[in-house]
Amino acid sequence: MKIPDNIEKNATKIVLFINRILELIFMLVIVMALLVAAYALWDSKTIYTNASPEKYEVYRPTANHSVSFQELQNINSDVFAWLTIYGTNIDYPLVVGEDNAKYLNKDPMGEYSLSGSIFLDYRFSKDLVAFNNLFYGHHMAEGMMFGDIDLYESKGFFDSHRYGTIYYNGEKKGIEIVALLHGDAADKSLFAPPAETESAKQDYLAAMQEHAVYIRDKDITLDDTLLVLSTCATGDRTDRHFLIAKISDRIEKNMYPKVTNTKEHTDRENSTANQEFHQVGFGVWIALCVVIALLVVNIFIRIRWGKNHESFCKK
Repeated sequence: MKIPDNIEKNATKIVLFINRILELIFMLVIVMALLVAAYALWDSKTIYTNASPEKYEVYRPTANHSVSFQELQNINSDVFAWLTIYGTNIDYPLVVGEDNAKYLNKDPMGEYSLSGSIFLDYRFSKDLVAFNNLFYGHHMAEGMMFGDIDLYESKGFFDSHRYGTIYYNGEKKGIEIVALLHGDAADKSLFAPPAETESAKQDYLAAMQEHAVYIRDKDITLDDTLLVLSTCATGDRTDRHFLIAKISDRIEKNMYPKVTNTKEHTDRENSTANQEFHQVGFGVWIALCVVIALLVVNIFIRIRWGKNHESFCKK
């Protein structure tokens, strides 16, 4: 039985119209998925660019830079110091806010940034007169912010990378790494307020010894000024790592003027790659998978519509 020409033409128009609508929907979804993937990649790059020490090196307090540390302080009066640990990416201005939330998502310029800043606990004085001056910094991949604290998990790195500097109150002083600790966010002993009495200092030193992975306790006295550098750790969300340094009047020579890829750097990056399939990367892969799936479905539907249309026209 032959189908009248007018019915066949109308059916063809309907099939083509539906096919075009579906193609348009698929194309819109594909474009949206690609935009999401592109934004995720851009956002990831922006986060790590903002977290890079190179962004701030022009403000580093040395005589060789045209833009002074004072100018950075003029931009943001919360900036009060600069910390450098030789042979690592830890080379940043330090800030302090009126609470411990302000610089979680603000950079040293005072601008919004997911990488945040390295900041002093608001309970401590920026003159760094306490026994246990507590700092916080995000644990980031590629050694950004306090990500390089992971390197001190290696005993060899802990022993060979002992020194750095801190600039504050208009003066540069040396620092010496004396301990690496593992703790928990719920354990307040290492997050204690300024230890002002001898008893409080002894309690804090005892907590350090209890949580120590490595410690040069013979190098620590109750008269020292300690920098307690705290960050999150890969693993349980409440795990915390602490790198402890003491301030010294003696500045040691920097034997690592440029950060080199040591075995510890390589192991750290491999560990990060295996353990941290972070949200940005996950989002990009999901978006790309959606694009591929939609392209396959689109091709399949077009083939099916073509066969159905051909079969319908032959009836």
